Amino acid sequence: MSETIMTLPLAGNRTLFFGKDVDMESIESISQEIVKINEDDDLLEKLYPVYGLNYERKPIKIMIDSYGGFVYQCMGLIGIMESSKTEIHTYATGAAMSCGFIMLICGHKRFAYKHATPMYHQVSTGFWGRTQDMEESYKETKRLQGKFESLTLEKTKISKSKLKEILKTKQDWYMDPKEALSFGVIDEII
Repeated sequence: MSETIMTLPLAGNRTLFFGKDVDMESIESISQEIVKINEDDDLLEKLYPVYGLNYERKPIKIMIDSYGGFVYQCMGLIGIMESSKTEIHTYATGAAMSCGFIMLICGHKRFAYKHATPMYHQVSTGFWGRTQDMEESYKETKRLQGKFESLTLEKTKISKSKLKEILKTKQDWYMDPKEALSFGVIDEII
């Protein structure tokens, strides 16, 4: 290999740690990393052939240990994850709960360490203000719940009847990795 080829840039760190609550700041940070890696990969795909080389994108790994947080920010991240040309692998390292659960199931490949705990539950919110304000908030919460349910049905083997059961009993559904594997929440236990 020539010296020029050896100095080709390599895309940076691909292991991202998300051990925070889902909020504007934390999602902005991880979103920027995913976009940057994709931009680097796009550039390298164009640059490598100039030197007679093939460039193969390596997956982005997101290590999740989160109790969840704000739904709008979570959905923003999901949009970025789904549009990523570079595969994203998600790993439940500890807690993958609420929005953390949705992040986990939206990986192109999903993993859990043997002591991790994924948890699914309903979208939660609080209402205040005039009656009309509360009615509008209720409609919006139902819309967001519908998005979470659609993603869960699309990305896992969890049935509609199981989701209805969870919603009816208003429970948090804590899973060990074996149960998560059986319901298609993850693809593999590490």
